[in-house]
Amino acid sequence: MSSSQASWWTLTVAALTFITLVGCDVPTGDPSPSINTDTEISTPLVQEKTFTFLGGPNSEFDPLIDTTSSDFDSLFEVESSNNDISVVQEIDNFDIGNLNEALDNATGSLTFDQKTLDETFIDLQKEGFTFAGEKQIEDLNVELQVSAKADIPVRGSRVAFRKSQNNYVELGPTTIEVQNITSSPTAPGGVFDSLRFTYPDIRVEPYDDEDNQLVVDLVENPCGSGPCGSNGEYERDISTLGDSFRIDLEGARIYPDKPDIDKNGTVTFNIGGQVNPDLMVKNDDKISLRASTSFDNFEIREIDVYEAKPFTVTITPNENGGDINVANDNEVRTAAFDGFEGITGRVDGLKLADVSLTFQVKTANLASTDAQVYAAIQGTNETNQIYLRGTEDQNMSRGADRNVSSLPFSAAFTENGVSLQNESLIKLGVGLEEAALGETVRTPLLVDGDNSNVADFVNTLPTEVRLAGQAEINTDGGGLQVRKPIALDANFSLNVPLRIRDRFVVRDTIDADLSDLNDLTDPEEDVNISTAELQFSYTNGLPLGADVKMVIVDAAGSVIGEPFNRDFDNDNFRIEPATKDKDGAAAAPSSGTFVFTLGNTQEALRALAEGDKIRLAFNMDQAGSGGGSEAAARLRADDQLTLNRVRLEADASVQTGN
Repeated sequence: MSSSQASWWTLTVAALTFITLVGCDVPTGDPSPSINTDTEISTPLVQEKTFTFLGGPNSEFDPLIDTTSSDFDSLFEVESSNNDISVVQEIDNFDIGNLNEALDNATGSLTFDQKTLDETFIDLQKEGFTFAGEKQIEDLNVELQVSAKADIPVRGSRVAFRKSQNNYVELGPTTIEVQNITSSPTAPGGVFDSLRFTYPDIRVEPYDDEDNQLVVDLVENPCGSGPCGSNGEYERDISTLGDSFRIDLEGARIYPDKPDIDKNGTVTFNIGGQVNPDLMVKNDDKISLRASTSFDNFEIREIDVYEAKPFTVTITPNENGGDINVANDNEVRTAAFDGFEGITGRVDGLKLADVSLTFQVKTANLASTDAQVYAAIQGTNETNQIYLRGTEDQNMSRGADRNVSSLPFSAAFTENGVSLQNESLIKLGVGLEEAALGETVRTPLLVDGDNSNVADFVNTLPTEVRLAGQAEINTDGGGLQVRKPIALDANFSLNVPLRIRDRFVVRDTIDADLSDLNDLTDPEEDVNISTAELQFSYTNGLPLGADVKMVIVDAAGSVIGEPFNRDFDNDNFRIEPATKDKDGAAAAPSSGTFVFTLGNTQEALRALAEGDKIRLAFNMDQAGSGGGSEAAARLRADDQLTLNRVRLEADASVQTGN
């Protein structure tokens, strides 16, 4: 283009522009423009956070419940083969201790009376001897071997012994004493050359037969103080006949003849001897002996009886011998469910299904009998208390009733002076018919939902268990064997699959920086907020669903604003459960999303922009689980809940100018 042509083109454009401006209205006033700017925030806060139901700090995924914490390390047990979880608790330290009073209570006032034998062996006048002066007795035609028998009375109305059954009383540190020994006539050489005291109903070890019966020979030059005769006889010096003598009977057994409980019995002893053939006698002399035998420091160590009336023993202390106060620390035994201590710090409202306790009653030296333990068992925690109550067994084929219809003893169970109803007690029966003395018998007793309120008891999550009790022994009045030391103790254990009966709450905290909300909260800007929300997507492999509550906290841990879904009552904030198989375990996971709306004003979002973490509470339940299974949810340690994504989303229009 030539220079003249360029000049022409410039003038033409200028002229057209002028013409156009002249033909239009030109605005007046503020010349600044009004601009609307769309703003969108889409910030990922969490990318796939997976929780396992149980685990520890070394787990691949964060656990909802850390089983290595002090709260739970003794509560859960995981089966290595399939990761099934069991709730495990055991109490084994009630330390009830010995029941040596049982032996005294069983035998009652069983006593062996003192018996005095006063026997005339030879009455010369009655036998018609008449002679003047004195003669040696061997010159008379009389039998110089003499003997007599006496019965020691056995008194008592609680036990019966039958000789045909070899029933016996085994003695503790008891002595038999023969005293007040006199003979006539008096003579320098003594009336008897020898005497033998035989107790055929008292045997020493090995107790087998009459060869082991207690025999005491009074002879010249005794062999010693113990059973040193050729057949195990005891020997004493006949020259000191007028003195008493004692024999230690510890470990010996007495076999009374007392077949009827309500009647007295006897124990026999015999005296035999050789009259001194050189004894000088007159025609009116009587050859006689008088002696008393008795048991000193009488103590029973063991019994084997044909019949014994039922009797009661205290298995926990009873200070005053009257009613038993469960609230009195001196009258109960206490133990702890350690695994429940502190559980409420992470889990609220945990309720187990299919709960049962296994009591193990341990007895020693009770045999051929039974024991019925009547107990008040109270579980307590910081806020609640509950009694483990027995009921009639609903499983009729089993017949393991635990209900207490009445007490067989006069003492009542009380709590601070208020009598406990029988419905608050439990009975635990132990059969010891096949037990043997010297062995410890452990009898497991199942307490479950068919014969008790055990589910309510355990689901109170008691941290302390208080036990007060008495036992009735030998309830059928039959045979009985008892030996000191007598022991009875009880422990009980909880070991059930973790099946959830009801709702419970688990809490967790996730990091969440919400500072991007500051882009929408500048007070100098006019912001029209259409959406501001937290979006959660999940995959749930737990056989439990959950209603979700959310709280936002700042870096200092202070709560910002109000909780979202405070009462878990909005179904829109819901994680659906996995489908269950017939056993209640998760079969197929569920997936979905839920959204928390944060607000639509700058004021609402300004505070939330300080958010640093999100605290979530999962109110877990079984509602909506599919698969057609009605089984209670059964949890496995590796069941997982995954938050696939947590995202902050906001849309707003920011207007600047006019």
